[in-house]
Amino acid sequence: MSQVPEHIRIVEEVFSRYRSFVYVGKKLLRWDAVGKVAGRAPIFTADFVSRYRDALYVYSVRTKYAHALIKKLDVGEILNYPGVIKVIIARDIPGINDVGYVIPDQPLIADRKVRYVGDVLALVVARDYYIAREAAERIHVEYEKLPVITNPLDVIDLETLSERKHVLIHDERGSDVVARYRIRRGDVDRGFREADVVVEGEYKTQFQEHAYLEPEAALAVPESDGGVTVIVTTQCPFEARRAIARVLGLPQGLVRVIAPLMGGGFGGKEDVGNVIGAKAALAAYLTGRPAIIIYTREESFISHSKRHPMIALYRHGAKKDGTLVAVEARIVLDTGAYASLGPFVAWRATVHSVGPYRVPYAKVDTVAVYTNNVYAGAFRGFGNPQVHFAVERQMDLLAEELGMDPVDLRFKNILREGDETVHGQLMSRDLGVGLEEALRRAVNLSNWYVKRRKYSAESKGLLRKGIGVAVLWHGNSIGVEGADYSSVSLIINSDGSVTFRTGLTDFGQGALWGLVLIASEILGVPPKYFIIERADTSAVPNSGPTVASRTTVMGGAATVNAAYKLRQRLNEVASRILDCAPSDVEIKVPDVFCRSSPSRKVSWRDIIEEANWLGVPLQEYGYYRAPLAAWDEDTGQGAPYITYTFGAVIAEVTVDVETGEVTVNRIYTVYDVGKVINREGVEHQAESGAIQGLGYALMEELIHDAEGRVMNANLSTYYIPTAADTPEIIYDWVESRYKRGPFGAKGLGEPSLVGIAAAIANAVSHALGVKINELPITPEKVYLILKKSGKLVLDS
Repeated sequence: MSQVPEHIRIVEEVFSRYRSFVYVGKKLLRWDAVGKVAGRAPIFTADFVSRYRDALYVYSVRTKYAHALIKKLDVGEILNYPGVIKVIIARDIPGINDVGYVIPDQPLIADRKVRYVGDVLALVVARDYYIAREAAERIHVEYEKLPVITNPLDVIDLETLSERKHVLIHDERGSDVVARYRIRRGDVDRGFREADVVVEGEYKTQFQEHAYLEPEAALAVPESDGGVTVIVTTQCPFEARRAIARVLGLPQGLVRVIAPLMGGGFGGKEDVGNVIGAKAALAAYLTGRPAIIIYTREESFISHSKRHPMIALYRHGAKKDGTLVAVEARIVLDTGAYASLGPFVAWRATVHSVGPYRVPYAKVDTVAVYTNNVYAGAFRGFGNPQVHFAVERQMDLLAEELGMDPVDLRFKNILREGDETVHGQLMSRDLGVGLEEALRRAVNLSNWYVKRRKYSAESKGLLRKGIGVAVLWHGNSIGVEGADYSSVSLIINSDGSVTFRTGLTDFGQGALWGLVLIASEILGVPPKYFIIERADTSAVPNSGPTVASRTTVMGGAATVNAAYKLRQRLNEVASRILDCAPSDVEIKVPDVFCRSSPSRKVSWRDIIEEANWLGVPLQEYGYYRAPLAAWDEDTGQGAPYITYTFGAVIAEVTVDVETGEVTVNRIYTVYDVGKVINREGVEHQAESGAIQGLGYALMEELIHDAEGRVMNANLSTYYIPTAADTPEIIYDWVESRYKRGPFGAKGLGEPSLVGIAAAIANAVSHALGVKINELPITPEKVYLILKKSGKLVLDS
């Protein structure tokens, strides 16, 4: 039997030792709250511009066509434009012209062909932004137009999942299929033969824009050693460093990436930092001057990655008593012009494709394909909201067919401790399996059974009410997508303050504050003593990407390791001064004392001074590596994630059958988060996920025309929820505690969105008695569904 690695043993020891908390789970003022409200700069990337008065501005010249060969490119007229310093085209790139995240398929500057309307033909570098923009109009391009594909089913057949004959978008690869994944569990045909009831459905979801407050921005400064420093909006500073170094043809050690606080990310700044950082760095490197690039909102809309649209066929079979016996699914994801994170999104969608249910027989096939649409990538939920929409709609159809209450059907089939997932992974006590309790609490909070009967009985008139439920699961960590590790550094300074460093980034949600609370709890040092530094590739080791809801779980576990080791040394030093055993030492800054004799105490500063005199290091590096995931590509069997966050969502809606307008009245959410670390953080995640999920359910949709042009590339035509659309949001938590999470914690950033659209769709379906198989549920769609179903005539 292999020995448990030290970094895991420490987390498990801390898990078993702590039951009461001083800072963890409490509401405390965040470190950056006052500075943000007061407008203190610099905080965000664009705030740093004022420091470089001689900086040049970079503007991206984009293609007019979504799919075409570049026959001739002439930038001579731009070069002669007053104020233009340089024009950069593909052949000027000193390194490799590629910023692809998973697959090397995405040129920074188009060199042979263009594949979507966001592709860049040249970078204009000028003294002023407006000069660069005006000069860009002087570019002359000769194209050979190619057929534009905006429908993924023109690439792949939904029934057979075989690739159709078509003009290839990525002819260099010989195929427009990006990735394929599957799950095979038992004999699915046998399962359907054993089923008493079978339901089928085709489901469609749309492109969703991240619409973060802060558009993409980067500032690059050339350094005297021939390298470059890049301040950039990115969730993944080390990945951005890799991509920038690759484009410049430099060793990574000559590229420094600093990631300030972000004004929102939601996954959209996972890969775009590579692109925008490389553009600014390239301009700075080739001109020898600082260079700035800031996207307009329209540029942001047409160029960075979106949520993948999905088209899926699902079939579910069950016994008369509601026991689920078989699931079959064929899922197609549109990854747009470039892969970005598409292969990983498709894999996560596959893993979660049957929902958090016991399924003895399953057959799932997922395919991600290229189109000439704006490319899709990481977005909060990472493929999971799409498949949950389909699965949870299917479960409601199954309940209707069986004459069962939708909640009762879910209680019949949800995963509990001791069950196996569809992948064969055992849901052990150590993982923390709190879905049953989460669903029970949501049902009680919402008064589900009473309202379900009441709204069903009152399904007449102009305004009709409905209530819907969805359950969810979301794997914590990266899984088999790559090496899953994280790190932090803690430095206790001579004045008693504590410097906190990590390569993980903060999007504005306060994720790093949760890590500070963990360190505070173990060290006995109040959070106000901590100084949180910006992520900087020159100052910290690689902490892994800030994705997959992994900051609290992985970064928190690394923090536990660093704080634990420091605390051990501090206890040893204090025991020498206080003359009591190290295990008897209590640190409650500003005091340090013996638990057995509290009157024997010294100050926090005395401990630090003594440690320095004794040569005891007061700096510690914390590292955590997740237990290895397992996945069989042929069968989809294994243990894909270290644990899962579970949740239950119930939504109440009112639908105006005359206009088709849907109003969400209340959303109830209960999530099994393992252990609440940052109280305000989880509350805000529950609220923000519900609001963003509401937008996904009812209004948000990036629309392309037949030529691949984005028709609503601004916030006046792309609709997102406002305060007026926000319903009452009631939330609660289940703390099942994951043994290898910091104090038992799991992630919540992504799961808080996953089930929202599904619950709203089920509520609308309940209100109207119609099938809702497509997102977003706009008034026009509701009206047409009612008209087609013959239910548009108002009952008296």
